[in-house]
Amino acid sequence: MRKVLITGATSGFGKLLVDAFLKNGDFVIASGRQLNSRPEIFENERVKYSRRFLEIEMDVTLSEQVQQAAILIKQKLGHIDILINNAGFGLFGSLEDIQEQEIRYQMEVNFFGTVSVTRAFLPMLRMAQGKIFNFSSVFGFMGFPLTSLYCASKFAVEGLTESLRGELAPHGVQVCLIEPGGYRTNFGKNLSWSQADPDSIYHVQMKNYRMLHEMFSKKKTQQPEEVSEGVLKLSKRKTLPMRKVFGQDGKLSSLLRNFLPSFVYFKVLDFYYKKTFLRKI
Repeated sequence: MRKVLITGATSGFGKLLVDAFLKNGDFVIASGRQLNSRPEIFENERVKYSRRFLEIEMDVTLSEQVQQAAILIKQKLGHIDILINNAGFGLFGSLEDIQEQEIRYQMEVNFFGTVSVTRAFLPMLRMAQGKIFNFSSVFGFMGFPLTSLYCASKFAVEGLTESLRGELAPHGVQVCLIEPGGYRTNFGKNLSWSQADPDSIYHVQMKNYRMLHEMFSKKKTQQPEEVSEGVLKLSKRKTLPMRKVFGQDGKLSSLLRNFLPSFVYFKVLDFYYKKTFLRKI
């Protein structure tokens, strides 16, 4: 029976991953912030899979909690076979308008949280010659206006994961980047939008972006189960790919980014940006 640790397991892709791996017969460790005060989140899993389910309160930005979780899991289970670094959120807004504490927290959760959890559990993963799945995004391989900090955090995760691929391979640990496009999850509801001053020079761009985001959120047809089931299938493969893109929008973005000449790619994007972000409201 494989032992699977999932961060950010309380909602979105994380919650779906918990259910997918439990249905597959794996032992799942679900971690998240303030779990002890939200017992209703895993009420069904706790009853149905009591012998193969463990909840651990772990804020990935708090190194003490991460270390305590690693000690507890080591004592109870000995090792883990799969680590899924899913915890994260999006911070959108212009670089000038975002507050410094917002900038630092975005990187703390999305990047340093991934680093901290991976470091803490690597000894157990080496023992099992296990697998690591790091959640990135389409915005992990392409920049986008008014998402510079979110993109930066995911670009950092990409660089970390690509580097770990060669670093950990001699020790039997494989890594894989998960790059989803836009899906019907609560990611949009949990977005953190910078509160720009109405007199900000980015006001028109921000207003257009929020309208665009709301419009596309209502039209999204891609079901998030495609990602959770896809990660489950990948976890069963003997050899992991370096990255896996999910969603039609994600695959199209990857195709344009990787195969168009750079000057053509940016010319297309500049035309789109001008039409989208600078239109009159």
